Amino acid sequence: MLPEPRYLRLQSHPDYERVKTGIRRYRTRVAVLLLACYFVFLIAFAFYPSALLQPISAQNPMPWLIPVAVFLILFQFLLTGIYVKQMNTVFDEELRRLDKDVGS
Repeated sequence: MLPEPRYLRLQSHPDYERVKTGIRRYRTRVAVLLLACYFVFLIAFAFYPSALLQPISAQNPMPWLIPVAVFLILFQFLLTGIYVKQMNTVFDEELRRLDKDVGS
C-alpha cells in the first residue's frame, strides 16, 4: 500500500482548517474594506459631484476630487502592503509549521 500523500496529511491536520479559515476571513475583510472605500467614493461623486468639484481654496483652483482620489489610491497601496506582510509573516509561518508537523 502506498503512503498517504503529504497534502492529504496536511488537510487532515487539526489546525489546518483553523488556519485556512483565518486566511479566508482576513482576505474577506481586506476586500470588503477596499470595496467599501471605492463604493463610498463613487456614491459621493454620483450624488454630490458639486462637493468634490469645489476648488480647495481661492488661491488653489484644484478640485477636492483630485486629493481624495490620490488618497484613495495611496490607501489601496498601503492596505495591499499590510495584506502582503500579514500573509507572508503570520499565515505563511503557520502553514510552514503545519507542513513541518505533517512531514515528520
